[in-house]
Amino acid sequence: MHSSVCLLCGLSALALVLTACKKQPPPSPERYAAAKTNFFKIARDYHTLSAEKTGNEKTELLRQAAAGYEALLKEYPEQHHWCAQALRSLASVKAAQGQTNAAIRLYAQVGEKYSEQDWEVIQAWKAAGDLLRESGRREEAQAFYRRIVERFDKPDATQVVKIIVKGAKAALAPAAAP
Repeated sequence: MHSSVCLLCGLSALALVLTACKKQPPPSPERYAAAKTNFFKIARDYHTLSAEKTGNEKTELLRQAAAGYEALLKEYPEQHHWCAQALRSLASVKAAQGQTNAAIRLYAQVGEKYSEQDWEVIQAWKAAGDLLRESGRREEAQAFYRRIVERFDKPDATQVVKIIVKGAKAALAPAAAP
């Protein structure tokens, strides 16, 4: 009886492992290309286009962009490069929809989930800091600017990163208060 229970437990554990492995396909060139195509389609057809529209049309395009980015995150979780961009873009959509707190949470998640994606992380943190600062939430904004300085203020940083770091340092300065 004991060996039957152990066998059942072992088979159940194996089934769980196999199911978990099946949920996250390994990175492949085909999936990378599909995620890339999907990301650019969402950005082109909904997100970028929404900037040119107003009213209900803008609202609907932003809704479709958000749904598209969320679907990409679920469909291609192993594609960190494209997921980091999709998550940052989803945060941008939430900001455009006036959902500041949701946007800030998503911008922060870029650094938490995709910390190896430096460019997306610095853009997300800068966007979060700027959004908070524009919303009059200076102390919260400073936390994001400090992260930028702590992580990216390096002598060998690219010129564009140095410019972002310089802006973060300026935002941290006492004279930068609104």
